[in-house]
Amino acid sequence: MKNLKVSLVGAGSISFALGALQDLVLSEKLRNQVNLEIALMDIVEENLDRTYQYANKMFTEFKHPANIWKTTDLPSALTNADFVIVAIEVNRYFYWSQDFHIPRRFGSKQIYGENGGPGSMFHTLRNLRPMLEIARTMEKVCPDAWFINYTNPEAKLVEAVSKLTSIKIVGLCHGLDMGIEQLSEFLEMDKEEIAVEGGGLNHFGFFTKIWNRNTNEDLYPLFHEKEKKANRLAHFDHMALSRTMYQIYGYYPYPGTNHCGEYVSYAEDFYAGLSLQFRYDPINEKLWEEDSRTPDFIYCASGNTLDKGLFSEVKTQEVWTEEAYVFDKDNVRISNEYAIPIIEAIYFDEEIQLNAVNLPNNGAIKGLPDDMVVETQAIVNGNGITLKPMTVDLPTAIIGTIHIQGTIHQLLIEAFLEGSKTKLLQAILLDPQAPSYYQACAMIDEMCKLQQDILPKLEWK
Repeated sequence: MKNLKVSLVGAGSISFALGALQDLVLSEKLRNQVNLEIALMDIVEENLDRTYQYANKMFTEFKHPANIWKTTDLPSALTNADFVIVAIEVNRYFYWSQDFHIPRRFGSKQIYGENGGPGSMFHTLRNLRPMLEIARTMEKVCPDAWFINYTNPEAKLVEAVSKLTSIKIVGLCHGLDMGIEQLSEFLEMDKEEIAVEGGGLNHFGFFTKIWNRNTNEDLYPLFHEKEKKANRLAHFDHMALSRTMYQIYGYYPYPGTNHCGEYVSYAEDFYAGLSLQFRYDPINEKLWEEDSRTPDFIYCASGNTLDKGLFSEVKTQEVWTEEAYVFDKDNVRISNEYAIPIIEAIYFDEEIQLNAVNLPNNGAIKGLPDDMVVETQAIVNGNGITLKPMTVDLPTAIIGTIHIQGTIHQLLIEAFLEGSKTKLLQAILLDPQAPSYYQACAMIDEMCKLQQDILPKLEWK
């Protein structure tokens, strides 16, 4: 049997690391046809040990012969790797809460700040340095390996790595699949019956075609009738903006309000949960100071802690993390993420189609630059990953909105390479959720001070 080495960088990540490990242990092909080596790497030893212990127990219970080992040394983890799966984030909610609050304090109308809006630009600059470190280390020790990325901001980071290094990189996200779940609810159909074509920018995609997988019937006329009849307030935080955008542009977007809304100026009218994100009491709490808690992240105004009784127990992030690492063989199941299917398809040269990947455009979506990273369907086989050209053009207004983000991508790369606050200012002022000039300048200085330990050094030039 041939050897196959898969490296997980950011192995302390709960969602993606554990999901990838479960997919690996359940893969019959990777059990029976290769000598599988799994290198777990993280810079936080405590998180790394936790994942390593979980992985060892799981693979032992499944009697899987994979060689699993751990390290905090990046070159060791990557040497001779065939595939590198990356999900990294330092002190995630601490910095995310700053990405959310500070731009809004200075007048931005952003509603989330993870992948779009001014907050996402600091998020990009924080993660770009370690992402490039990973890619440049790969150039030295595993230049032919695929870099499979889950780290956000997905499109911005994948584009930077694709432009600044020689490494083959693909970005993965399940946002389109979330959109299919919404379509199935409107259509009152099983999601396996629904076939789609769609694409755009990560977290800002549109279904250009919806059809019945069994009969080839165009489902957009039925969707149109169902959407008109549906309760206007149902799933408001997830679907209200999406439904409005469908009325504006003629195609239904994905994945939902607080992601699609990162790229437009009018989103907050459709996001009831806005005031709940990273909520805190300014009288009694001083954010980000020593001994001050990081505000809890509330995704939307439904479920989670919001439908509990006054004295019901609420799961904290710490409790949720602890429960995630309690191994139960009966709960091990396929994650439905794409990393392991990609590895299988490339390694065994078996062609598959994926609903959405992030790669340089190269003509797949008309009207967008070839070197801009976009998200659409792809074919994967032994030759690698190739985007499928969309057969329906996106509307001019959507292309224009995405084009602005492509320019922002390039300005952020230039800001990083030049250490320039001025280039960052240009990017922020171009964004639909930009504050005024004076507020933008003050916001940049404030964020660079708050995040000085993790941002690249930036100066006014």
